[in-house]
Amino acid sequence: MNLKTNNIISPYMVLTLVPFLLLMFTRALGFDGLYGQDSYEYLRYSNALYNALNGGESAGDYFWPLYYPLFGAIANFVFGNITITLSSITLIASIISSIYLFKIIRLLYDNTEYALHFIILFFILSPSIFVFGVVIMSDLLSTCFIILAIYHALKFNKQSVTRSLYYAAVFALSAIMTRYASFVVLVPFGFLILFKLLKHKRQLVHLLPILIILGILSIPHFYIRSDNVSGFLNHDWLQQWSFLNFFKSEFNTVDGTSYNKLPNIFYAFYNAYHPKFLIIGIVLLAAIAFKKLKFKPNKTILISYLLYSLFLAGIPFQNSRFLVLNFGLILILLFPVFQSLLHKFSARKKIRNSTFLFILLIQITLCIYVFRPFYHRNQLEKRIVTLMKPYQNKTLYSFDIDIALKGRALNFDYKNMWIERYSNFNSNAMVLFNPNKFRIQWKDKNPMLNWKNMEDNYRLKLIKEGPEGWKLYELKNKN
Repeated sequence: MNLKTNNIISPYMVLTLVPFLLLMFTRALGFDGLYGQDSYEYLRYSNALYNALNGGESAGDYFWPLYYPLFGAIANFVFGNITITLSSITLIASIISSIYLFKIIRLLYDNTEYALHFIILFFILSPSIFVFGVVIMSDLLSTCFIILAIYHALKFNKQSVTRSLYYAAVFALSAIMTRYASFVVLVPFGFLILFKLLKHKRQLVHLLPILIILGILSIPHFYIRSDNVSGFLNHDWLQQWSFLNFFKSEFNTVDGTSYNKLPNIFYAFYNAYHPKFLIIGIVLLAAIAFKKLKFKPNKTILISYLLYSLFLAGIPFQNSRFLVLNFGLILILLFPVFQSLLHKFSARKKIRNSTFLFILLIQITLCIYVFRPFYHRNQLEKRIVTLMKPYQNKTLYSFDIDIALKGRALNFDYKNMWIERYSNFNSNAMVLFNPNKFRIQWKDKNPMLNWKNMEDNYRLKLIKEGPEGWKLYELKNKN
């Protein structure tokens, strides 16, 4: 695997082309980027904002950060298809993240001979990054802003480039307005810049214009969320944050009961050692632990990585999505170890190239393996949409899959079985449900309580059997 570049094919062209080809590959398979409830909510609100900007009715309030759907709405004036628009934003974020990780490594380290190999193999082809680079989600856009903010914070600290101070502030706020948890990742870099400004007091003059710029960039949040500006701080996971969660692997929350293999403290550092993120992570960490190589990490990056990881350990939930935000940091920290190992154990060029090729094949295999459930769910949603099309314009009780039906523009009077516990149901309404799928996670929660009410007090007439245990019923009074 020879990635040496020349003036015609620059590293930046390579880092642009690879994510683009990966996205095109998934689209050729019929995967359109929509997966699960979050993707459809981004799609819905982007459409709502786009219509509002076109003179339609107000998009209404929105609990999540605004920048991803807002950028989607604005960019849709160019693309004209909101699904393609949101996919394109994620693709661009993936490309920029790759390029600026490469630039950070070159900024921090003297020997960066294998930086391009490292970014392609362990960032772009990291299975989790690959998946979130092709799914319509906000994670990679926020990651992109985080990496941009870190690059400019480090550049300002190292080279005192004034424009980097402004860029760092703008990108940091953009990251937070894309995913609020980005704040935790960026706090140490805020202190780094503050100490730099206090050291060179004449640069404090820049604080006022920066605050004005940040105020302007915050206007969408304060305008749309004017009735509850700080509502995001009331999120259940944040309210239930606890040091005790570090050692728990089972949680009972409003999102149901979750059973995990490892306690939170191990999950929180998942992206440093698990093959879904970094396949050689254990090797690199072992090399450090046994002092085979000198390891002098950038202190601010290390503190940032640890702070965010410990923050995740206190949340009563586990989701690999959350680990994307600081994944770039562990890559930056471990790159010198990777470079040193190559020089130490792969003196011959053929051995190095064979090693790269071997890792490449493993990464591609892992990407396919991790992508399969996302692809499978996407195709399942499409099949159920096809099943439900003939039954539109009726009341429909459902859970989980109803978000996909809404997002794909099927017309029902939707009654979500999680949002509300119903005492009575509309006779002759439709019910689309999969009790076996939800029996454990949602035991004694609204979805299963509503289903039990239906079973006990109504007659469920089977209309159609769908894929993977989903069934469509018509609800009848028992009498």
